[in-house]
Amino acid sequence: LEEASVRKKRLDVIAKQLREKEKGASDRAKWTKIGKKGLSLILNPDSSAKATVPDRKPGTPTPAKTTPKTTPKPDTPREAKRKRVDPEQERQAQIEEAKKREKVLRERLEREEIENKRQIERDREDQERRERSLETPRDALHRLYEPIFAALWEIEFAALGNTNPFRMVIDASNCVDMGVPDYCDIIEKPMNLTFVQTKVNKKSYESLQEFLEDVDLIVKNALKYNHHPDNPYHIAAKGFQKKFRKLARPLVKSLTKGMGSK
Repeated sequence: LEEASVRKKRLDVIAKQLREKEKGASDRAKWTKIGKKGLSLILNPDSSAKATVPDRKPGTPTPAKTTPKTTPKPDTPREAKRKRVDPEQERQAQIEEAKKREKVLRERLEREEIENKRQIERDREDQERRERSLETPRDALHRLYEPIFAALWEIEFAALGNTNPFRMVIDASNCVDMGVPDYCDIIEKPMNLTFVQTKVNKKSYESLQEFLEDVDLIVKNALKYNHHPDNPYHIAAKGFQKKFRKLARPLVKSLTKGMGSK
């Protein structure tokens, strides 16, 4: 029995040694595999990006491949210098941009100004139409002759000290004081722009012909009393007459044409 017990112990020791050898061989194989994989990663780094595909059963869909993220390489000093903006170029670019904005703003303001002027003109025309629709015959007549009178009133003669002698009132009550005592003996019906102005402001003229005859009488009286061609008042009367005819001719012509077409 003692001998059998000894043999059993020996067998147990031998079995234990065999198990330890098998375990050591397994560990050596494992470490050998890890070493080979590490060597492969060192020699071929891209192989690390490949995902390990597990065993799939038949009919199992293939998983989508994932693209590994790549870290952008930092710029080299030369590339960084090339990308750096020149301060002078940047300033010029800002100036050009400011000029463009200013041009756009100026064009917009010009368009708005033109449109405002057009609107003002339209409003003025509308106002005139409304006034004309309400005006009396005398109002309509006044609208015709008043611009002519205003232009004649503003005339000034350089030879007479930039004055207009046809505004002066000369009649029987003041001809002596005015230095022309014989004026009323020569001129039967005195006429002047001041007298005409009163009738214009009161809209007293009942016809255009009446207005034209009063202005024409101013010229006739001046030429009659200052009959000498070299007299400065005679010369002024000629200039006044020329201006008067130039202003009245288009109006008379348009009215005559309108009457002829009826």
